[in-house]
Amino acid sequence: MIIFRNIFYVAATLVLITFYFIYDFVFADRITWLKGTPLQAIFLFLEIVILYLAKKYVDRVIEQTEYKLTSSALEVKMGTNHMTYRYRDFTRAYYGTVDFTGACPVTYEVAGKTYRPSQYLDNVWEMHQELLKKIRPYAEIEEGLESKISAFVR
Repeated sequence: MIIFRNIFYVAATLVLITFYFIYDFVFADRITWLKGTPLQAIFLFLEIVILYLAKKYVDRVIEQTEYKLTSSALEVKMGTNHMTYRYRDFTRAYYGTVDFTGACPVTYEVAGKTYRPSQYLDNVWEMHQELLKKIRPYAEIEEGLESKISAFVR
């Protein structure tokens, strides 16, 4: 999801800016030669490195993640891991809590375990919409979940 990737980058920037101000407040009087431009340059360099690494991570997750809805199961490929979740094993679908790791908190209970698909994919909302259609005969779907999902489908 493009929106989530941007939120991820903004959050990384805010964390780094927070550390800049903490460092400036706590250590600036002790290490005076770092005050001002040198400290800003160090944190600007760190910001560039962090955003570069975050982008590489997100791109790698997107590249290595694939969802396929077959006639009988959701097939998930994440890197070298391949998982198959049969539709009849889904018992519940609900809108979980939004947190830093997920802008799309649709969560499933499958065979007694909680499962939340990767949030980085551009078509994650469409995948949820199609998956709900497939699991409807087997799973309890939270009231209003489908309308929340359809609000995000392009």
